Amino acid sequence: MNNKGQIIVEYILIVVVIFLIIIPMTHVFLIESEKNIIIESAQIGAQIGIDKNAYAMYYNDTFNNYMDNYPRLLYPTEIKVINISIIENENNITLQVFLHSNDYLTNNQKEIVGSRVNYYIRKTISETFNQKDTDLYYENCQSNNFKIETKKVKWI
Repeated sequence: MNNKGQIIVEYILIVVVIFLIIIPMTHVFLIESEKNIIIESAQIGAQIGIDKNAYAMYYNDTFNNYMDNYPRLLYPTEIKVINISIIENENNITLQVFLHSNDYLTNNQKEIVGSRVNYYIRKTISETFNQKDTDLYYENCQSNNFKIETKKVKWI
């Protein structure tokens, strides 16, 4: 029998130490989880952008522009996402997408497809984090803790 209360003090110290360890680790886990959600959303958005190209279905004005200037984009093109890398700088995250196509695309066509992929990446991330105040091209894409930007797509 412990009459001096030493066991209670030891338990209290153990609980305090556990809380001092768990609280900072929880913050780190939440930040890393948010980054994982951003990457997953980016992968989904990139695939949606590629699928839009594979369907070769466009709005009328886009279709007319492609008919006059980029007829190759009116036909499905096989494109693969090679990698999506994340560059972190304080509260900013920059996503760099690497794509590959076995079909021949000119630099202008690659830029159009890359812009479409980046658009759908930003759109999907904005929708994932329920961001309501976005502009037409989702340029002010944000998560809970990060401002997210996309770099120009690199083709491999």
